[in-house]
Amino acid sequence: DFNLRGVFRTGADGRYWFRAVKPKYYPIPDDGPVGKLLGVLGRHPYRPAHLHYIIKAHGFETLTTHIFDPDDPYIQSDAVFGVKESLLAQFQHVEDSVRSNELGFSGKFWQIEHDFVLARPEE
Repeated sequence: DFNLRGVFRTGADGRYWFRAVKPKYYPIPDDGPVGKLLGVLGRHPYRPAHLHYIIKAHGFETLTTHIFDPDDPYIQSDAVFGVKESLLAQFQHVEDSVRSNELGFSGKFWQIEHDFVLARPEE
């Protein structure tokens, strides 16, 4: 029902975790004017692999962002120029059967650790 979306709450310390499918690059629609523009520019329509976030906390500005896989083949040529160095998050391949079982995986898995920093509203 969430169409690859979820709602999560952090612990009192602000930590969070969730299980998901490792993202992969995908094309933006290129069958209209955007496709024509990309063609004229000699560019491809692909977005590099990323995860979207909307982060809310009482007393802070809402943060809408994403984090990218720096090893994605399209990381240097995002069709919408959305990649910044601060948004790169290393996807670590974990081969630890004990940890895998603890997290409910059946084998190897990918892990990301990323800290988000929220801003307080201007007064």
